[in-house]
Amino acid sequence: MKIKKSDLYFYEMLRDFLHKYLVVQRNFTEATVKNYTDSLDQYRQYLREQKGIPFDKVGFHCFSKEMVYDFCIWMRDSQSKAINTINLRLSAIKSFLRYCSEEDASLSAIYLKVKSIRRFKGKTDPKLEYLTQEQLETVFAAPDTTTRNGRRNQYFMIHAYETGGRVEELVGMTLGDIIRNGNSVQIRLHGKGDKTRYNPLPTEVIPHLDAYLSEFHPDGKNDDYLFYTIHGRKHTKMSPRTVNSFLSSYAKQMHEMDPTFPKSLHCHVLRHSIGMAMYKAGIPISYIKDFLGHSSIDSTAVYAHADNDAMAEALRSVDQEALPEKDSDGNVVSVPEKKWKGKEDYLLHFCGLV
Repeated sequence: MKIKKSDLYFYEMLRDFLHKYLVVQRNFTEATVKNYTDSLDQYRQYLREQKGIPFDKVGFHCFSKEMVYDFCIWMRDSQSKAINTINLRLSAIKSFLRYCSEEDASLSAIYLKVKSIRRFKGKTDPKLEYLTQEQLETVFAAPDTTTRNGRRNQYFMIHAYETGGRVEELVGMTLGDIIRNGNSVQIRLHGKGDKTRYNPLPTEVIPHLDAYLSEFHPDGKNDDYLFYTIHGRKHTKMSPRTVNSFLSSYAKQMHEMDPTFPKSLHCHVLRHSIGMAMYKAGIPISYIKDFLGHSSIDSTAVYAHADNDAMAEALRSVDQEALPEKDSDGNVVSVPEKKWKGKEDYLLHFCGLV
């Protein structure tokens, strides 16, 4: 007996892919699910604006090989999207259709045709290097804190990450750049082009700062360098080379214990790491731009592209097994309501695209 499919069948599939399969079965992070959602929502907008197909008229017939390919060409030629972005949007669509074909074999032909679209080639963006939260915790614990230099190096890494400072900004910092207001602390950073910015130091980091100052700056002279080396019993400005030297030594040590840890590490990786952490936490790009002292929003947008790389890894990890939700008789559960007819807003909420 042929089972009659609900008029909401396509939308049910889309909703279940985004909010059951990716979240429950694949256990993907919120940021990764958002990337899938954004990709499919961009295709929806393309269909509406370029093809004149409103969302309440969208169905699997809108996912032909020709239409999906045209979408990719439109992104490349009309929107000037990066090759990485185009391939990631294409991969998200393929992943959705693969899930649908596994739920319903009658959709396999659609998936196989779209699957045959080859990845686009061209210049790709340089890969952004950053550490995950687990890797940060590991490297922060790497210095030998029984030694004076180990304690200095440990706080330097914490300070570099939490302030997002460039290495030149960090080694040029003096005690006068630590500004206290009650229980809060702001760090003054002198950036490129004589631009100054003030970044708050998280409350949980202040005890680490105070412990460092107590040991390394008992006299508390405002013009003294926060991080220094000693030459002839005098505090002299630490060189970027010294910083990158001890960072590289810790990276080598960590890589030997864990091959997934980067072989090399420099100060800019810590800066990228806080930028990426802020982006994944949902902080607006404009705020991250000001925090990092970028002169152009284009420089900060690299974090969005880098997050697409994380999405690509997730896409590649999607296996071929998707368990459909069925009722006691083995039928796919559906909601055959018709109240959605002509109501795009209802469908957008139903699918979780808004």
